[in-house]
Amino acid sequence: MASETLPQSLVFLTDAAHLLMKTAPETSAYLMTRRNSLILHNDLEQSDSQRQHVCGACGHIMIPGQGSELKMETKMNPQRKKLKRKNNSSKVITGKSAPTAERRKKFTCGMCGRYTDIVLPPVAPISRRRPLKSAPALIPSEPSKVSASASSKKRAKSRKQGLQALLQQAQSSASKPQTGLGLSLSDFMSK
Repeated sequence: MASETLPQSLVFLTDAAHLLMKTAPETSAYLMTRRNSLILHNDLEQSDSQRQHVCGACGHIMIPGQGSELKMETKMNPQRKKLKRKNNSSKVITGKSAPTAERRKKFTCGMCGRYTDIVLPPVAPISRRRPLKSAPALIPSEPSKVSASASSKKRAKSRKQGLQALLQQAQSSASKPQTGLGLSLSDFMSK
């Protein structure tokens, strides 16, 4: 097959397989198998997202919960297991030689029962910024508590003043002579 038509063929096979997935699952799986064989024949590499979407053995489109299963697994290195048992705590291990847990996704095909393993990259360490050495020393926590309580008192006072202003407005509008008939809905409902 010419390399110019390869992308169009792959898109066509993918779209056709997805359209036939519910009505003719075997035909859909066959089309995806043909697509996979074209990818392998032309030495193209499948991404992890493509591998976890379609079974490499039978071509079945794997949707978790619709016949296929997705499991997240975490395997700890033996060194880390021993370290956890020894310390009996969940302290973070620092340093370059810190063992890490291996995380992976395991997709099980609903049609043939085979599974696809996707190894997830390790989690990037969290970096926290350190304060500059030339920065002034931190202020003790008591003044910050005082300022926090003072600011909350100011907020409460301003709320109270706002409510008092609304009440005064309502009283002043009630004391003014009303225009119109001066009737409200409650006057009509009292019958």
